[in-house]
Amino acid sequence: MRHIEKRLIHQIKSGNEKAFRNLFYMHSDKLFVWAYKIIRNESAAEDIVQDFFINYWEKRETLDFYPSFLAYAYRSVYNSSLNYLRDNERFIHGYEITVDLIDDSVDSEDAQELMRLLLKAIDELPKRCKKIFVMATLEKKKYKEVADMLGISVNTVKVQVSKAYRILKEKIG
Repeated sequence: MRHIEKRLIHQIKSGNEKAFRNLFYMHSDKLFVWAYKIIRNESAAEDIVQDFFINYWEKRETLDFYPSFLAYAYRSVYNSSLNYLRDNERFIHGYEITVDLIDDSVDSEDAQELMRLLLKAIDELPKRCKKIFVMATLEKKKYKEVADMLGISVNTVKVQVSKAYRILKEKIG
Protein backbone atom coordinates (compact mmCIF):
# COMPACT_ATOMS: atom_id res chain seq x y z
CA MET A 1 0.00 0.00 0.00
CA ARG A 2 1.28 3.42 -0.87
CA HIS A 3 2.29 5.73 1.97
CA ILE A 4 -0.36 8.35 1.12
CA GLU A 5 -3.07 5.69 1.06
CA LYS A 6 -1.95 4.29 4.42
CA ARG A 7 -2.05 7.75 5.96
CA LEU A 8 -5.53 8.44 4.55
CA ILE A 9 -6.85 5.10 5.83
CA HIS A 10 -5.43 5.82 9.28
CA GLN A 11 -7.11 9.25 9.27
CA ILE A 12 -10.38 7.75 8.04
CA LYS A 13 -10.37 5.26 10.93
CA SER A 14 -10.33 8.30 13.21
CA GLY A 15 -13.38 9.75 11.43
CA ASN A 16 -11.62 12.30 9.18
CA GLU A 17 -14.18 13.07 6.44
CA LYS A 18 -11.70 15.08 4.37
CA ALA A 19 -9.35 12.08 4.17
CA PHE A 20 -12.33 9.93 3.16
CA ARG A 21 -13.24 12.36 0.36
CA ASN A 22 -9.62 12.32 -0.84
CA LEU A 23 -9.58 8.52 -0.94
CA PHE A 24 -12.93 8.55 -2.74
CA TYR A 25 -11.68 10.96 -5.42
CA MET A 26 -8.46 8.98 -5.75
CA HIS A 27 -10.19 5.70 -6.61
CA SER A 28 -13.87 6.16 -7.48
CA ASP A 29 -13.31 6.66 -11.23
CA LYS A 30 -11.24 3.47 -11.54
CA LEU A 31 -13.81 1.51 -9.57
CA PHE A 32 -16.65 2.91 -11.69
CA VAL A 33 -14.91 1.80 -14.90
CA TRP A 34 -14.38 -1.66 -13.39
CA ALA A 35 -18.07 -2.00 -12.43
CA TYR A 36 -19.23 -0.62 -15.78
CA LYS A 37 -17.13 -3.14 -17.71
CA ILE A 38 -18.92 -5.92 -15.85
CA ILE A 39 -22.54 -4.74 -15.87
CA ARG A 40 -22.71 -2.24 -18.75
CA ASN A 41 -25.11 0.00 -16.85
CA GLU A 42 -23.84 3.46 -15.95
CA SER A 43 -26.22 4.35 -13.13
CA ALA A 44 -25.96 0.91 -11.54
CA ALA A 45 -22.15 1.08 -11.71
CA GLU A 46 -22.25 4.47 -9.98
CA ASP A 47 -24.54 3.04 -7.30
CA ILE A 48 -22.26 0.06 -6.72
CA VAL A 49 -19.22 2.29 -6.22
CA GLN A 50 -21.12 4.68 -3.94
CA ASP A 51 -22.46 1.75 -1.91
CA PHE A 52 -18.93 0.43 -1.53
CA PHE A 53 -17.70 3.73 -0.14
CA ILE A 54 -20.75 4.12 2.12
CA ASN A 55 -20.15 0.64 3.54
CA TYR A 56 -16.48 1.43 3.98
CA TRP A 57 -17.27 4.62 5.90
CA GLU A 58 -19.72 2.76 8.13
CA LYS A 59 -17.19 -0.02 8.88
CA ARG A 60 -14.06 2.16 8.79
CA GLU A 61 -13.03 1.40 12.36
CA THR A 62 -12.96 -2.38 11.90
CA LEU A 63 -11.71 -2.86 8.34
CA ASP A 64 -8.10 -3.77 7.61
CA PHE A 65 -6.86 -3.97 4.05
CA TYR A 66 -4.48 -6.68 3.00
CA PRO A 67 -2.65 -6.52 0.64
CA SER A 68 -4.06 -3.09 -0.19
CA PHE A 69 -7.14 -0.91 -0.08
CA LEU A 70 -7.41 -0.94 -3.86
CA ALA A 71 -7.28 -4.76 -4.05
CA TYR A 72 -10.04 -4.92 -1.44
CA ALA A 73 -12.07 -2.27 -3.28
CA TYR A 74 -11.77 -4.00 -6.67
CA ARG A 75 -12.82 -7.35 -5.19
CA SER A 76 -15.76 -5.78 -3.36
CA VAL A 77 -16.99 -3.90 -6.46
CA TYR A 78 -16.53 -7.05 -8.56
CA ASN A 79 -18.64 -9.12 -6.17
CA SER A 80 -21.33 -6.42 -5.99
CA SER A 81 -21.40 -6.23 -9.79
CA LEU A 82 -21.89 -9.99 -10.08
CA ASN A 83 -24.64 -9.83 -7.47
CA TYR A 84 -26.29 -7.07 -9.48
CA LEU A 85 -26.26 -9.21 -12.64
CA ARG A 86 -27.59 -12.21 -10.73
CA ASP A 87 -30.39 -10.19 -9.14
CA ASN A 88 -31.41 -8.56 -12.42
CA GLU A 89 -32.23 -11.56 -14.59
CA ARG A 90 -33.41 -9.41 -17.46
CA PHE A 91 -29.74 -8.66 -18.16
CA ILE A 92 -27.32 -10.86 -20.04
CA HIS A 93 -23.69 -9.82 -20.14
CA GLY A 94 -24.85 -6.37 -19.06
CA TYR A 95 -27.38 -5.90 -21.87
CA GLU A 96 -31.03 -5.57 -21.02
CA ILE A 97 -33.40 -8.02 -22.67
CA THR A 98 -36.14 -5.80 -23.97
CA VAL A 99 -39.72 -6.69 -24.68
CA ASP A 100 -39.15 -6.37 -28.43
CA LEU A 101 -37.47 -9.79 -28.28
CA ILE A 102 -40.67 -11.29 -26.84
CA ASP A 103 -43.88 -11.70 -28.83
CA ASP A 104 -46.60 -9.16 -27.92
CA SER A 105 -49.21 -11.91 -27.60
CA VAL A 106 -47.57 -13.28 -24.42
CA ASP A 107 -49.47 -12.25 -21.26
CA SER A 108 -47.60 -10.58 -18.43
CA GLU A 109 -47.57 -13.65 -16.14
CA ASP A 110 -45.91 -15.80 -18.77
CA ALA A 111 -43.56 -13.02 -19.84
CA GLN A 112 -41.43 -13.40 -16.69
CA GLU A 113 -40.97 -17.15 -17.24
CA LEU A 114 -40.31 -16.59 -20.93
CA MET A 115 -37.68 -13.98 -20.03
CA ARG A 116 -35.92 -16.46 -17.74
CA LEU A 117 -35.97 -19.15 -20.44
CA LEU A 118 -34.73 -16.67 -23.04
CA LEU A 119 -31.80 -15.59 -20.88
CA LYS A 120 -30.83 -19.20 -20.24
CA ALA A 121 -31.12 -20.08 -23.93
CA ILE A 122 -29.04 -17.08 -25.04
CA ASP A 123 -26.38 -17.97 -22.49
CA GLU A 124 -26.24 -21.53 -23.87
CA LEU A 125 -25.70 -20.46 -27.50
CA PRO A 126 -22.36 -21.46 -29.04
CA LYS A 127 -19.70 -18.86 -28.11
CA ARG A 128 -19.27 -17.26 -31.54
CA CYS A 129 -22.98 -17.36 -32.29
CA LYS A 130 -23.80 -15.76 -28.91
CA LYS A 131 -21.25 -12.98 -29.41
CA ILE A 132 -22.64 -12.08 -32.84
CA PHE A 133 -26.25 -12.37 -31.63
CA VAL A 134 -25.61 -10.13 -28.61
CA MET A 135 -23.88 -7.50 -30.75
CA ALA A 136 -26.57 -7.51 -33.45
CA THR A 137 -29.67 -7.73 -31.27
CA LEU A 138 -28.93 -6.58 -27.75
CA GLU A 139 -26.33 -3.95 -28.62
CA LYS A 140 -28.43 -3.08 -31.71
CA LYS A 141 -25.43 -2.82 -34.02
CA LYS A 142 -25.92 -3.04 -37.78
CA TYR A 143 -24.78 -6.29 -39.41
CA LYS A 144 -22.07 -4.42 -41.35
CA GLU A 145 -20.76 -2.87 -38.13
CA VAL A 146 -20.64 -6.29 -36.41
CA ALA A 147 -18.88 -7.77 -39.45
CA ASP A 148 -16.29 -4.97 -39.49
CA MET A 149 -15.66 -5.25 -35.74
CA LEU A 150 -15.15 -9.01 -35.88
CA GLY A 151 -13.38 -9.15 -39.24
CA ILE A 152 -16.01 -11.40 -40.82
CA SER A 153 -18.43 -11.03 -43.72
CA VAL A 154 -21.91 -9.55 -43.40
CA ASN A 155 -23.26 -12.86 -44.67
CA THR A 156 -21.58 -14.68 -41.76
CA VAL A 157 -23.29 -12.28 -39.35
CA LYS A 158 -26.67 -12.95 -41.01
CA VAL A 159 -26.13 -16.71 -40.85
CA GLN A 160 -25.09 -16.63 -37.18
CA VAL A 161 -28.00 -14.40 -36.13
CA SER A 162 -30.38 -16.63 -38.06
CA LYS A 163 -28.83 -19.69 -36.39
CA ALA A 164 -29.25 -18.07 -32.96
CA TYR A 165 -32.93 -17.32 -33.60
CA ARG A 166 -33.46 -20.89 -34.82
CA ILE A 167 -31.81 -22.33 -31.69
CA LEU A 168 -33.76 -19.98 -29.42
CA LYS A 169 -37.03 -20.89 -31.14
CA GLU A 170 -36.27 -24.62 -30.73
CA LYS A 171 -35.43 -24.21 -27.03
CA ILE A 172 -38.29 -21.88 -26.15
CA GLY A 173 -40.92 -22.84 -28.71
